[in-house]
Amino acid sequence: MDSVPLMMESVQLRPPPGWQSDTVADGMDLRVASPGRRYIVAAAGVFGVLAGLRAISHWNSANPTPWLVVSAILAVLALWCALGDEVWHLERNCLVHQTGIRRLGFSQRYQDAHLEIVQRFSTKWGLPYYRLYAVVNGKSSFLVERGEQELLQLARFISQYTGWQVRTHPSPAPD
Repeated sequence: MDSVPLMMESVQLRPPPGWQSDTVADGMDLRVASPGRRYIVAAAGVFGVLAGLRAISHWNSANPTPWLVVSAILAVLALWCALGDEVWHLERNCLVHQTGIRRLGFSQRYQDAHLEIVQRFSTKWGLPYYRLYAVVNGKSSFLVERGEQELLQLARFISQYTGWQVRTHPSPAPD
């Protein structure tokens, strides 16, 4: 098990490319930058409207239920992509992972923890992948999966604000 020392307080680390950080009154909010979301919203909205029109055109002649289901699924997808958010709020000795639409959603708080980067291998191709966990009292909670260098940079960034130690655990290669 390797440990990565905490960064010096005077050195301000940046999140990895593709991540956005915003300073807030009580800490830092971290989220994945998603500039392409508007295209997903537009596509899901257009296809949802087309599926709705198809349901209306089949209202009296055939079963419109499949088209209504497709239309509803696409509408929910468009709403989630437009309004949904996933934020990691960082404070001293605290990380709060929030997922949802505004105040509606799921929130998980971690305190008195350390960060752990674990390398595993896919079962089908034996390719390595890396996961970041918050470990509280020996219990690991999954935070995010990314490439090795991005995850290490992200863990150091989180460590800078929480003060938590970062540990890496390479896994043995599959048989």
